[in-house]
Amino acid sequence: MSRQYFAAALIVFLLSYVLMASSKWTNNIFYAFVALPGLVFLIKERGAGLFANKLGWAWVVFLLWFLVPAAVAGDGQFYKHILYVTLFVFILGGLLNPDFFRSEAFTRALFWALCLYIYGCAAYAYQSGEFRFGARVGILPARLENVIYASIWLFCALALAMPAWVKNRRWVEACAAVVLSVVAVSFVLQTRTALVGAAFLFAAWACYALWRFPRVAGPWLLACGVMGAIALWLVKDAQWFHNLFARGDSYRIELFQIMVGEWRNCGWLLGCGVEFQTDKLLSGVMPIQHPHNIFVAMGLYTGGVSLVLFLIVMAMTLIEAIRLRDPWGMYLACALVMLNFDGSKLIGNPDELWPLVLLPAAMVLGRVVQQQQRSRW
Repeated sequence: MSRQYFAAALIVFLLSYVLMASSKWTNNIFYAFVALPGLVFLIKERGAGLFANKLGWAWVVFLLWFLVPAAVAGDGQFYKHILYVTLFVFILGGLLNPDFFRSEAFTRALFWALCLYIYGCAAYAYQSGEFRFGARVGILPARLENVIYASIWLFCALALAMPAWVKNRRWVEACAAVVLSVVAVSFVLQTRTALVGAAFLFAAWACYALWRFPRVAGPWLLACGVMGAIALWLVKDAQWFHNLFARGDSYRIELFQIMVGEWRNCGWLLGCGVEFQTDKLLSGVMPIQHPHNIFVAMGLYTGGVSLVLFLIVMAMTLIEAIRLRDPWGMYLACALVMLNFDGSKLIGNPDELWPLVLLPAAMVLGRVVQQQQRSRW
């Protein structure tokens, strides 16, 4: 019964990103319906089997490290953030039914919900005159307002749903999903970060197809390449297509150099502290809000130790996902590739990084826990 409750609570939590207009709703849903009941059940079930495997203990070591930068900063709020992230990961890892969140019903629903959100908001923005048709839709109305994170989540959801579509031979739906995803990130949201993720995902699919089904995959991949080249030729003169490249690297190289330099000046081991804010400016005029790189942010704010531990946990998670053939692994891999260009603090109140990084990582942990429990039976 508790598994069903927490599955429903997680779905409501995820829906709040696209249905609620304020982060307060998302936070309160997590506190009241996930964190507090989850803490009770984790205690009742004595850890729910989370600590009977190496991945669970790797999470413990990783999360405990953040007590060090919290103590250095003397920031009581950061202790709460550590607790929130810990509860989220361990509740999802120990108190959910892993099979449901890999079912065709859930994976399809997640993708189409995100797709409907993006296209529905874009249609309203075009109709209301907020953005003209062909211009970049620069902001979305709900909690998931950042178009870069929305586009990242869309491609992660596509990676999660594709195995079920292929397994059940839903070729039309799969092709429609791919086309709509590409159009969403290239024409509607115009986010190049997601195009990097798309290239990674398509390359991974192509390599897998050529490895498993070389005779069949070759002609199909050639046909897809030809169609892609034709599509590029048709849009090469469109203004929106040129706008994708007009922004250059959006100062990402300069931003990387500045933030890594700040990290070096503060010290590689402990970083600059959880409340650090640089006073340097991009091109001498633009203030910097955050590093736009989840890995640099980890080192900058909480030190190189946290970054190394994070990389270890993510590597162990991806290895387990490959071993268990878990589609949440590809979801996580896509997210990490794209968050190399956008992303900030992982430890904090519920934000977009929770469904992009913590959610898939916790789902893989849950599968590991489930497998160990079944092996004992």
